Amino acid sequence: MLKNFVIILLMLVFGCQNKITKETVINNYNKKINSIDKIEYHIKRIDTFSPDYVLNKTGNVLIEKRKNDTLHKMSFFARSYSLDKNYLYDDYNSFEISNKSNTYEMVGSYGFRGSPGGQLISDVFFGLDSIYKTVDLIETKNKYQLYYTFENDTIHDISNVEKTIIIDKTTFLPIRIVKTSERGGERTVGIFEFDSILINNQVKNSIENQKNKLQDLELLKTEDPIIVSLIGKEFHIKNLPNLWDDKPINISEKFPALISFWQFWCSPCIKSLPKLKLLQNTYKDKITVIGISTQSSEKVKHLLLSKNIEFLNLKGTNKTLEDYYINSFPAYFLVDKEGTIIKEYSIFSEDIEKDIKAL
Repeated sequence: MLKNFVIILLMLVFGCQNKITKETVINNYNKKINSIDKIEYHIKRIDTFSPDYVLNKTGNVLIEKRKNDTLHKMSFFARSYSLDKNYLYDDYNSFEISNKSNTYEMVGSYGFRGSPGGQLISDVFFGLDSIYKTVDLIETKNKYQLYYTFENDTIHDISNVEKTIIIDKTTFLPIRIVKTSERGGERTVGIFEFDSILINNQVKNSIENQKNKLQDLELLKTEDPIIVSLIGKEFHIKNLPNLWDDKPINISEKFPALISFWQFWCSPCIKSLPKLKLLQNTYKDKITVIGISTQSSEKVKHLLLSKNIEFLNLKGTNKTLEDYYINSFPAYFLVDKEGTIIKEYSIFSEDIEKDIKAL
């Protein structure tokens, strides 16, 4: 009898020692999430605003975390199966891609998380909530379930906010999130369901690959990318590094010049490269063609080599783009020998050669 009592006592003692706490689950989950730089998953999202208003969204998401991105802290590619569209965000550039028409357009980056693609991204892949009213843990055989409650949001009249996060015990990755709240007497339910989650080296896809695919699509021009006319202004950038050897180039010594701002993912930019090369060869004693790009020097080099493009190309910066109000590509400036911008273009056309002849 004493032996049985000792066995029961030991089971109780070790059982208590092995019992996991909510703090342990939260810490272990955040530790796992912080070790992930790249993640891909399939998602089903259901938002219920009333019995008659239910939104169902499904898709696939690729996230690459970017600590230096002050806007979204990541680059992402999201395919919305519901809309048959893709959404790509990288380095402060946002693209909406139509799979039906093989076209894409640049859109605003600030609110891009609210786009149909951005809505497929969950903050749970960046860590668990750190501000809440209460949190409780329920443990089952294969899962941990964290149940959160939050303070009412009196500013936006949101109350009774609750969230349940179900975590797989083996992978310490999320399986399901359910968030409920009330506003204006209506109860809202948001459900995220995840599966086919891949992390780090398991992910074979990449943002770079998705961006490269833009080269084969048609860029839709929804607005004139040069918002402020710079005609009559001085092209004041003096030195930028040569793409090939990083040696600074004094641009003013190359005037008169046709300046082409372009990116390797921009299909109209790529189509214009042979035309720019032809202009350079035709008017090489009269004018200098200068390309300026700001992203992925290695990709730009590879592209230029593959197309045998030899005119001068320089490395720009985001500040360069801001200085010239460039928010879409390509963008061209014709600069006279004094460094004054005399023409600006948002597409490549025959007018460029006419203006060069006139100059």
